[in-house]
Amino acid sequence: MKKRRHLGLWLFIVLLLAPMAYYGFSMYGPLRLPHPQTQVAVTLGSSAEHSMAILTKAGIIQYPRVFRLAWMLAGRPGLQAGLYVFRGRTNQASVLHRLIQGQSTPLNVLIVPGWTLSMVMQQLRKKSPYLRVQDLPLEARRSDALFKAGIGNKKSAEGWLFPDTYRYVPGTSAISVLRRAYLRMNRNLGRLWKHRASGLPLDDPYQALILASIVQKEGAPPAQQARIAAIFLNRLRQGMPLQSDPTIIYALGSRYTGKLIPSEMQIKSPYNTYIHKGLPPTPIAMPGLSSLMAVLHPAHSEDLYFIAQGTAYHYSATYAEHIEQIHRYLQPPKNPPQDVSQKAHHA
Repeated sequence: MKKRRHLGLWLFIVLLLAPMAYYGFSMYGPLRLPHPQTQVAVTLGSSAEHSMAILTKAGIIQYPRVFRLAWMLAGRPGLQAGLYVFRGRTNQASVLHRLIQGQSTPLNVLIVPGWTLSMVMQQLRKKSPYLRVQDLPLEARRSDALFKAGIGNKKSAEGWLFPDTYRYVPGTSAISVLRRAYLRMNRNLGRLWKHRASGLPLDDPYQALILASIVQKEGAPPAQQARIAAIFLNRLRQGMPLQSDPTIIYALGSRYTGKLIPSEMQIKSPYNTYIHKGLPPTPIAMPGLSSLMAVLHPAHSEDLYFIAQGTAYHYSATYAEHIEQIHRYLQPPKNPPQDVSQKAHHA
């Protein structure tokens, strides 16, 4: 009788401990990954059940019932979307912890100062994996579609995307990334405009954005941008054309071959700042913070011209000084064409 009691007790202990042992082995025992490095995308908006199904199909969750039990015991927390990369030794407990904490591999969209809207769109479509790009409008109706989505103004979304790195998770809408970049630009532009220098020949923040895009595309280092911005602002005050090569390049678009020729300086376009005074109708690129600050807090100078000699910049207030500097620092052609000799600067 005594032996039967002992046997029953041991049987009870075994039956009690066996599930616990199985649970411990399933959750904390090493997983045999399908590949040395296994990558799994859990898309935005996926339910916990769907996320677990994705990981089970990928071979990361190898004891789905136990994994689900562990998730329930944890209080049914949300499982975060993200790109998860599994390598080396891991276990199901670690997988669950990573999903709850959202410890995923960063995915980023990079918008570089000086990029045009077309370049940003290309980055989104071709170099941003797991981003949902189906909602991006085609070029023919891009401006209207983006404006309706709350990005840019009625004229264009050009210039309205603040250059920075924007993180996203798989399944994120490309439009939502653009909206974040637009809101960042709108906030920064509004803040800088509010505290701008006095006496600027600019009517509104949009004109500042346009001029900042030109300063950005001139390609000068940040240390030179405030003085270059001052030149363009001085020209606006005096009613002189800006004569900025980047505006011609923007007008040419895909026809630009990498080097401007004299005939291209006469292209019929509202972006041609050699034949039209004032600002072009829209920005020509995405200006960075330094170019925005340069336009709204320019250097104090009376300069109207500049030339670039490598990394050195030379400024002048009169056309005579400008010509003198050309002869001093640049190798002029024997018969310089008129459209080149009247430039605001020489690259």
